[in-house]
Amino acid sequence: MIEHLTRRSLHTCKAWHLITQPHHLQPLIRYLTNTTSPSNKSLPIPSHISHKVCTPSDAVSLIRRGDTVCVSGFVGQGSPDLILKALADRYDTECEQEANTDGGVGDLTLLFGGGPGDWESRGLNYLARTSSSGNSLVTRTVGGHYGQVPQLGEMAIKNQIEAWTLPLGLITTSTLCEGHITTVGLGTYVDPTPGVGCGGAANELAMNSPLNRELVTKISMNNTDYLMYKALPINVAIIRATTADSAGNLSFEHESLLCDQRIIATAARNSGGIVLAQVKRLCALGSLPSRQVGIPGSLVDCVCVVDEEDHDTFHGMSYTKRHDPVLCGEIKSPSDEVQKMPLNERKIIARRASFALSPGKVVNLGIGLPEGVANVASEEGQLPYITLTTEPGVFGGLPASGKEFGPAVNAGALVEMNQQFDFYDGGGLDMCFLGAAQVSPTGDVNVSRMCQDKLIGPGGFIDISQSTRNISFLCTFTAKGLKVQCDGKTGSVKIINEGSTQKFVREVFEKTFSGEEAVRRGQKVYYVTERAVFRKTAAHNNIELIEIAPGIDLQTDILDQMEFDPVISPDLKIMDRRIFQDAKMNLKLFGSLTDRCMYHSDDHVLFIDLFGVSLLTKEEVDLMASYFDEIILPLTKHKGPLDVVVNYDGFDLRSGLEELWAEHMDILQQKYYKTVRRFAGRAFRCAELKRSLTMNTFDANEMFVKMDEDGDGVLSREELRAGIRKFFGVRIKPSELDELYKSGDVTTHNFADIVGDCLRNCGLELNYRPVTF
Repeated sequence: MIEHLTRRSLHTCKAWHLITQPHHLQPLIRYLTNTTSPSNKSLPIPSHISHKVCTPSDAVSLIRRGDTVCVSGFVGQGSPDLILKALADRYDTECEQEANTDGGVGDLTLLFGGGPGDWESRGLNYLARTSSSGNSLVTRTVGGHYGQVPQLGEMAIKNQIEAWTLPLGLITTSTLCEGHITTVGLGTYVDPTPGVGCGGAANELAMNSPLNRELVTKISMNNTDYLMYKALPINVAIIRATTADSAGNLSFEHESLLCDQRIIATAARNSGGIVLAQVKRLCALGSLPSRQVGIPGSLVDCVCVVDEEDHDTFHGMSYTKRHDPVLCGEIKSPSDEVQKMPLNERKIIARRASFALSPGKVVNLGIGLPEGVANVASEEGQLPYITLTTEPGVFGGLPASGKEFGPAVNAGALVEMNQQFDFYDGGGLDMCFLGAAQVSPTGDVNVSRMCQDKLIGPGGFIDISQSTRNISFLCTFTAKGLKVQCDGKTGSVKIINEGSTQKFVREVFEKTFSGEEAVRRGQKVYYVTERAVFRKTAAHNNIELIEIAPGIDLQTDILDQMEFDPVISPDLKIMDRRIFQDAKMNLKLFGSLTDRCMYHSDDHVLFIDLFGVSLLTKEEVDLMASYFDEIILPLTKHKGPLDVVVNYDGFDLRSGLEELWAEHMDILQQKYYKTVRRFAGRAFRCAELKRSLTMNTFDANEMFVKMDEDGDGVLSREELRAGIRKFFGVRIKPSELDELYKSGDVTTHNFADIVGDCLRNCGLELNYRPVTF
C-alpha cells in the first residue's frame, strides 16, 4: 500500500503538495521506518518525488536580508502575486514579532522591467512595506515603469527608498552579462553627462548613492559615445508560469505573454541565486512535451501552486481577466475588428497619424492615444497589411488596450521581451507612434515624469524612440478641459473649450526623448495634434509647424497656446479635411497595377509586385490576367520573351480560384516569359534592388534633388538616411551616419562619393552620372 501511495498517488496535485512539505514528509518517513518489516527498513524514497513544490511561505523563507530580487511581469499581465504577498506577509510577521533585525528579511534591492501591478495594492505594491521603526522591506528599486506600482513610487518620492528609472529594454537585456553597451539613452535624463541627465536617479537618495556612479556610465569607443548599463547580480528571481511538473519544468500556455521569465531565471541561476516559480497547476513528470517547456526544471528551485479558488486573486491572466483564450493564443477570434471610434480629438489625431502607414511595415504603438491608430487602421482596411508589435514580445494581431496593454488579439507570434528589444534596438521597426506629455522648442519629449510628486518611468519609450527611423509623437495640443467639435460637412474643427495645461513648453520636466539626438541619428520626427502637425529637422533649432487644421486660427488656437515660437513653414498646409468628417477616409493603400509593374529595358526584366492584391471572384481573376496581357504584350514585341520576378507576399486568392489563376499564369508564361522567379517580401525587394544596381546607371542630379526635401542644397542626416532607405532599401545606423558626416556636410560636391561609400559598405556597387549643377 505504501509503495502504491508513493509511486502513483503522489502524482496528483494534492498528494504532491502534502508529501513535499517537511511537516508532512517526516510522519511518512517515520511510518515507513517504524511499521514495515526490518527487511524493508532501507526502502528508499522513490527518486521521482520532488522537493521543489512547496508553500509560498517556505519559498520566501529562502530570501535573505540584502538580496537583489528580480520580478517578472508586464503592466497588468503575469504578476506572481501569491509569492509577492507571502514575502510581504513574512516581513509583517517579523515586524510584529520584532524579529526583523539583521536576521530578518529586508533591505532588498528590487529589480523589475514592466512594473507588474494593478495601479493600487497588488503586484509589486505588496512589497511597499515599512516597519514602525522606519525600516523598509525594499530599500532600493531599479525599474522601467512605476505607473502600475504607485505605492513603491510614493516611497521613492518621499525618499524612503533609493529609486532609479531606466529604459525597459536595457533592464531586460542586460541581466545576463556584466553590463550592456549601447547608444540608447544618450541625450536623455538617463545620460549621466553633467548638464544632460542624472543616470536615471529618481530621487535624492539615489543621486547620492554610490550605485549611481556605477549603474549608468558614459564611455567612448572609436570616437563614438555609448552608455554602459551595469547588470546587478540577481539573488532571487520570482517568476510565473502556468504549469509545472515534479522536476520544475515550466510551461506558459495560459500566460498572455512570454515576457521576461526565462531570462530572469537564467540570470539568477548564473549569479548563484534561486528561482521561485508560481504556477496554477501541476502535472506528472514527463507529461510536458519538451517543445512546450519554457523554462527547464534545472533552473527552478521552488514551485508554488495557487489553489483554484484563489486564481482570481493571485493568478488571473491579468488583473481584469481570469483567462482569455484569444489573448493567450489558444484560439483565434472570428474577427479582430475594433469598435469604431467616435469623432473626437483622439480620433482626429489617430487619423492624421495613420497617413504614415503603408503596406508591409512593422510598427510599434505606444499606450494611450497611439492605440487609436490601430482602430483607424482597422476602419480603413489597413490592418491586414501592417504588422503591429508591442514591447513584451508580440508580433501581429490587434494590441489590447488600457489595463490589458501588452498582449494582442489574434497575435501572429510571441517572442520573449529581451528578444523583442534586440529587434527594436537593431532598427527592426519601420515606424512607431508614441505618446507625448510635454514638447520643448527643440523637439525634446517628456513622458516619464510630469512633476516632482509623481514617478512614472519611461517603459520601452527610450529604446523604441531612439532606434526607429520614423517617429510620430501623438498628443492633444492642451490638456485638462480640452473640448473640440468637428463639422462633418465642411471638414473643419473648432475649439469649444481650451485645456488649462499647455503641452508645448519652454522646457520639459524630464527629457525622455532628445530632439537634437534624433537629428544626429537621422530620424524623421513628427508631432501630431488635433489642430496642427510639427516636425523636427536639422534645418531649424525649433520644431517647424507644417500643417494646420481647417477652422483653426493660427494665432489664437496655436501660437497663443505655446510657450515658445515654432518655425512656421513657408509651405504651411491645411490638414486633409477627410480627417474631420464622419465618413470613412478611404485611404489608398496600393497604387494601380501599372504602378506595380517595373520594367528594366536594359536587361529586359519585369518586376511585378502583387503585395496586398486580393482576388475574390472568377471575374476578378480574369480581369487581372487581361491586365497583365495588356501590360506585357508591348514589352515583348521587339525583344521577345522577358524575365519576370513576382512578389507574392500578401497576395490573397479566394479558395477555389487557384486552378483558374494557375491556368492564366501558365498561358502568360508560355506567351511572354523566358524565366519567372517568385519571391515574398524582402527577398523580392532584394532581387529588384540588386538588378537595378547592377544594370542601371543612376542620375545623381535627380537623386540629390529628391533627397533634398527642404531644397537648401545640403542633405541633413535624416534626409540622407531616408533617401538611402527609399531609393536603395539600405538601412544606415547612427554610427554609420557619424562616419559619413565626419568630413562635413553632404552637398552636391560629395554626394556621389558619400552614397557610393554607403552602398559599398553593404556589398553593393553603383554607377553614377556625375552631378552637374
